[in-house]
Amino acid sequence: MQARQIATLLANGAGIHPLSSGTNSVFRLTATGGSTSILKVYGSPSYQRRERRALEALDGLEGLPSIIEWGATEGADWVRFEDHGRWNLASIPGDSKAASKAGALLRHLHEADFSRLSNLEEGIGSTWMETALRGNFARLERYRRRLNVPSAVFDRATDLSFPKAGPPRGCHTRPSPSAFVINDAGTVTLTGWTWATLAPPEWDYTFSYWLLSRHEGAGDAFASGYGATVDPEVLKAWIVFHITAHLLREAESRDGRLDDLRPYVDQLDAAI
Repeated sequence: MQARQIATLLANGAGIHPLSSGTNSVFRLTATGGSTSILKVYGSPSYQRRERRALEALDGLEGLPSIIEWGATEGADWVRFEDHGRWNLASIPGDSKAASKAGALLRHLHEADFSRLSNLEEGIGSTWMETALRGNFARLERYRRRLNVPSAVFDRATDLSFPKAGPPRGCHTRPSPSAFVINDAGTVTLTGWTWATLAPPEWDYTFSYWLLSRHEGAGDAFASGYGATVDPEVLKAWIVFHITAHLLREAESRDGRLDDLRPYVDQLDAAI
């Protein structure tokens, strides 16, 4: 049964509005009386297990999505959340107040002790990060020409040394602007916990900052809310990691042209 069919079945006559598709499919369900909820249909049982583990480990932390129910329909796992808003930082990147709240929320997460977030005994550290970065470049080599990445970038990449990272904490690992959902009252909720693990807090901070800094004032507002800064050279190394990871995800999932990824290639060239 397809995700849309499952949503139709569970909606029980409520209106259905698709919000996203891909790894997981997300829908807003609108009941006759106007009340809404969010339904996520997982692409695989492992995605459901990961997010459920994270949300149960983080239970009680302010800024997390509120769960209505977990379930499965004809072998497909799903979860229904309360609707935490129709906006997010991707749709209103100029809202500096919301960006500042997002930074404060993320800092609060990193300061909490949630060692049960991952099966890892020690979490991801600096050595893992350096190995991962070098691995990203090794895998990107086969796509270099399709991506039009200058060969000099790969030559210089061999000399990259990843900076020492902070001790692993509970991390989202993909806190993109669209993951920070905002309601009409301005309350911010961080959604999409499928890839949460124990990792250096710089991972989350630099990922959000990198994407928000494309919009005037948003990156600075986020950094102010977070209440910490990262050395420019350290920030550059993390951004290189995020760019290569994004390029890999896109290149390995496509058969056709990759021309639309040129802005990321330019950022990578500038950083290297």
